[in-house]
Amino acid sequence: MSKIRTFFIIFIGASIGGSMRYLISLFLVSGSGFPWGTLFVNLTGAFFLPLLIHYLYDRYHLSATTVLALTTGLIGSYTTFSTMTADTYYLFASGNMKFLTLYLIATMIGGFLFSLLGNYLAAIRATFYYRHERNQANIEQKKDTDD
Repeated sequence: MSKIRTFFIIFIGASIGGSMRYLISLFLVSGSGFPWGTLFVNLTGAFFLPLLIHYLYDRYHLSATTVLALTTGLIGSYTTFSTMTADTYYLFASGNMKFLTLYLIATMIGGFLFSLLGNYLAAIRATFYYRHERNQANIEQKKDTDD
């Protein structure tokens, strides 16, 4: 696949991911100054990234280009490290140490836990489909030997 085509596929994924992040930021505005929108996109991104990689790629044998579009493009532009650090600085500069601590813990530990959950669910789904396909093959094989 050409690098130009790969670039445009990632570009499309990034456009969708960035637009989704913006829409979420419109809905999760907080009067308290706590960055709920950034926390939400980063935690859900931490959940969906391993799920997309491990489940969809393993289950549907997606091409490397499709995986790049979903991971680097969609999830990469949906999540935002730079906004997280800017929010962290804002909380620090405003002297809101309670929110700063809560935000850092929720982002770091929550992101890790959501990532584990995404990996776990991907493994469960992949195991389910593997067993289902194996059972279907056994049924077909038994059917062929019975005929």
